[in-house]
Amino acid sequence: MLMEKNERIRNKGRETRNKRKTQTAKSFEIKLDKSKISKERMDNLERLFLEGKWFTNYIISKGITDSVPYRDYKVNKVNVKVKDKFEERELRLLSSQMKQYIIKRLQNNVKALHELGKKGKKVGKIKYIKSLHSIFLMQYGNTYTLDMKKRTLHIQGLGDFKVIGLEQIPNACDITTANLIERNGDYFLHVTVYVPKEEKVHNRKVIGIDLGVKDQITFSNGIKVKYNVETPEKVKKLYRVFSRSQYNKETKERSKRGQKVLDKDKEGICT
Repeated sequence: MLMEKNERIRNKGRETRNKRKTQTAKSFEIKLDKSKISKERMDNLERLFLEGKWFTNYIISKGITDSVPYRDYKVNKVNVKVKDKFEERELRLLSSQMKQYIIKRLQNNVKALHELGKKGKKVGKIKYIKSLHSIFLMQYGNTYTLDMKKRTLHIQGLGDFKVIGLEQIPNACDITTANLIERNGDYFLHVTVYVPKEEKVHNRKVIGIDLGVKDQITFSNGIKVKYNVETPEKVKKLYRVFSRSQYNKETKERSKRGQKVLDKDKEGICT
């Protein structure tokens, strides 16, 4: 039974990898509409990021390399340092998949630091964090879902949220992972989707362009283009005022009316 399940997972992964070869990844930012979020839901959102911080610091204190994503996600309570003592906190909103990704992200950070150390770069250990600003949502349809008609986002364990910007996401696409981000008190969802690759059209033909007087633009394929840039009425009026203004050859200065036009030309009004 277990072997059959593992085989199905492997086949599904193989099919997905082959499909991705014919697709392009795109990312879209969607904003959660705070004006339509209840106080209870808003408190839960804030607590989700708080629990993410608690769990991150718990894994750091436990030992990042000693942690196993598919075992330590079962932790439901962690000790949190409050001033000079530790208090127990319950993780009631942070889902199993969110915990798994936090562990994987920390382990990837350790590997990256190790590689930098081998190249002679000076690296230190990963420190405890004061705040967390992103929660990774691993699986569309499980960790989160989007309702295009109702324009809502459903997050596992938190409920539904009205969102702005869903119209950006194309109809013919595969929605995959997402990142829930807190930024200056607002909440955003960065959604990754895959769309079919567009065929590139390679046009290797060369065309010549000639700028002339009779025919303003002439292309080598015989097409001729004439254009006319209309002068705004305001600029025409200023030119008339300038042409009628008096000019003193000795002082090489214009009259007050002409000088006003010159000043406006310097300001870019006559261009």
